[in-house]
Amino acid sequence: MRLKRTLGVVGAAALAALSLRVMGGGSVVPVGTYLYANPAQPEQFTGKLTVRFASPGKQRLVVAFGRKFRKDRTSRQGTQETEREQYKPWQGKLGPDGTTVVFPNLPADYYDLVVIDPERMTVHEGVALHREPDSAKATPAFFDEIKKSLGLRTDRIGGWEGFFDSKEFIRFETDGERAGVFLQQMRLGTALAESGDVLKGCIHSIDVVWVERAKVEGAGWQVVARQQLYRDEIPARTPFTASFVAALQGVRVGTAAKELGPVELP
Repeated sequence: MRLKRTLGVVGAAALAALSLRVMGGGSVVPVGTYLYANPAQPEQFTGKLTVRFASPGKQRLVVAFGRKFRKDRTSRQGTQETEREQYKPWQGKLGPDGTTVVFPNLPADYYDLVVIDPERMTVHEGVALHREPDSAKATPAFFDEIKKSLGLRTDRIGGWEGFFDSKEFIRFETDGERAGVFLQQMRLGTALAESGDVLKGCIHSIDVVWVERAKVEGAGWQVVARQQLYRDEIPARTPFTASFVAALQGVRVGTAAKELGPVELP
């Protein structure tokens, strides 16, 4: 009986791994399989957001990043999987020419939007990175400290997210003790699929990480939490061009339909 049960578990795991490999058009961690909210009963959320863009973009991926349950504000400790599923960012449904995107079932919240276009290699975002930022403390020297702690290391093996061998720290907000950072990462070196085959494309990741000063003097900054907003294997081996767009920040969604735009993307 124990052997049969073990084989059943192994078989299920193998099937899940196979499913991950065949979904997402070659993505090593296919977009949408775990990054974005997929609640069992989405109809329980009656908020609807329609975003209109001033220009088309057929390959856009638009993410609504709610504030209430972000990892820097709400602990995951003691929560159920069903709760954590709705804490994730939400992926919108893009219209035929990409000038509109609809989020049909959103919980009431304030949302910051992220627009990722792998065809144009652009990312436009309006993410509030810190609850109470102090702009006077967000100095270049401060940012350099964080980059040194989280960036590529030559003094030791690995480092934070050592799988990625190219990192670009785009912007940050801080209160002097904690900070939120918007960054992107790439794997330019050889990477393998679960099958063992060498991936032909380049793995890209777009992230928000929250960091705090390490308690040990000289240890720099340490990651408190991370939210991955995008991860995919695409042909481009260059970083996305990133732009902050104020119109994408702080969109209030209640229990009824709301429209935003047309939004100009530079």
